[in-house]
Parts: sequence; structure tokens; C-alpha cells
Amino acid sequence: MAIALTQYRFTLLAEQEMRLPPYLGSTLRGGFGHIFRHLCCATCRPDCKGCELAQSCPYFAVFDPSPPPDSPALRKLEEIPRPFVIEPPPRIESPLARGSLIRFGLTLIGKARDLFPYFVVSFRELGREGLGRGRGRFRLESIEALDPLFNRSESLYVFPGSMVKNSSFSASLEDCHSLAADPSLSPTSLKLAFLTPIRLKHDGHLVDRPEFHILFRSLLRRLSSLSLFHCGERLEVDYQALIPAAERVELVHDDTRWHDWERYSSRQKERMTFGGIVGQAIYRGDMAIFLPFLIFGQWTHVGKNATFGLGKYQVVRP
Repeated sequence: MAIALTQYRFTLLAEQEMRLPPYLGSTLRGGFGHIFRHLCCATCRPDCKGCELAQSCPYFAVFDPSPPPDSPALRKLEEIPRPFVIEPPPRIESPLARGSLIRFGLTLIGKARDLFPYFVVSFRELGREGLGRGRGRFRLESIEALDPLFNRSESLYVFPGSMVKNSSFSASLEDCHSLAADPSLSPTSLKLAFLTPIRLKHDGHLVDRPEFHILFRSLLRRLSSLSLFHCGERLEVDYQALIPAAERVELVHDDTRWHDWERYSSRQKERMTFGGIVGQAIYRGDMAIFLPFLIFGQWTHVGKNATFGLGKYQVVRP
């Protein structure tokens, strides 16, 4: 299975006043994870380590994946990317009045696409349990499938229906090779807009300057892991050619800044700061060979904490 994804837009309707954090990504992910585990876990262990049912458990596949012992590559990874991305709205004004709508995006990658019904049921149940301070309740109002390749959408569910249709849209890395041939994209320069904090590590440290080779290394690692562990095949690329070529790309305009964002971790029982790069950057070099990966990476995000929406960027056309 070549690396591919499916995108959705969920719309929630507040059934009572809701007190929510400004950035909703980690709250949605945390609430979803709690319900998802309750639905799927048959052993009620504190974690998935040593569970004899792990390899057949949807929760393990989506929320706590780890490399199997016989994995042909990347065996030393302690944590592999989770095969989903939640894209929350840019900002929530709290308190949110009853009747207000919340829209967020969901991207499922590889085999996780087959588990879409679990996501639907989890968000329905989360609405009954409530979200945020005071556990404000909501209902799942609608679901749309999105086609990122051709900017189309189709309705899969509208309240009060009981059935959810399957999406007929998907996008693969292979599809992005044709998009990369768009004549409006320059083969020698490229602008990227970093829309949510991008957390890039190099030599074990977070960086505050988006050098292209650091960004591309991070994206290539993410796509390689997603392809191998969630799509069942290696990402066939010439790493020995791509990485030196990425190092030759210049950062010619850096209009970025560091943005710190704080969240409360219910698992660790403490507030945590997640800083990253936001803004825009312009790169110059032989960009054609990188474009398919950069286009596809817009939907997978890049860097750490992508599952709750960090690392979102956009390839900006002139």
C-alpha cells in the first residue's frame, strides 16, 4: 500500500455553554483518546506494553504504536508517528455559547483509514461525556470528506442520521508528483507558510530557524515511518541524493518567530509548554525534486506533536 491518506471535516454543535482552551487540538485529541481506549481496550491494562491482544487492537494501532520486533527498519524508534492528525480551528473564543459550531479537520493515514468508524463513534460518545472545563456537551452535527487534490468535498453524515457513508476521496504521495508539475510553482524558489508551531529537532535540540535541510529531514523521517509502519511498505526514495540536495537549498528570507503555546497534560498532571516556529520563509535552489514531498506533507504536518495540529504548513503559490 503506497502512502496515502483521507481527510475529513467534522462539525460539532454545542448543546450547552462550553469553556474551552483557545487552541483546541490537544483537548480534542485527549478526549478522543480517552473514549477510543474505552471502546477498544479489552484488558484494561495501564498501557499496551506486554498486552497479548495489542497487535489486533485498534487503540494500539492508532494511539500507542511501536515497532514490532521483526521490523525490517527503524527498530530503535521508541515511538513511531501516530497515523492521524487533528486540525483544530485557529482559535476558540471561550465561553462558547450554546448553539455555536466547532469545525475541525481529521486526517487518517494508511491502515488507519479503515478505522474511520471508530473515530466517528468516539466523537459521538465524547459529545455525550462533554469536553473542556465543566464538561460541556455537544453533538456531532455533520461530517464531510475532503479531496485535497482537487479542493472538493462530499457529505458523509448529517444529524440526525444514523448512517455514515464512506469517502470516495483519497490522496497519495504518488498523486503529488502531478501536482508538483503545476507551472505556478517555481522550480528554483519556494515560499512556505508555517501556520501552527513547527517543532523541528536537529542534533537533539529544537531549532528556531527553519533551515531547509532540517525541515526536509524531519518531513522525510515522518513520511518514511508512516509509510513503513502504517502502510506496510518502505518509502522508496534516494536518501543519499535527496539529503545533500536539501543541504544546498538556501533560506533567503526568514520572516518567522518563535511562538510558545501551553497546554495541560492530564496524563502527566502538569502544564506543558510547546514552542515552535510560525511565520513564512522563502527558499532558493533546485526545488523540483522536493515538491511532491512538500505538497503531501501539508496534510501529514511535520515535526513533533503533529497529532493535535502542530507542524501545519502550506506551500504558497506566488
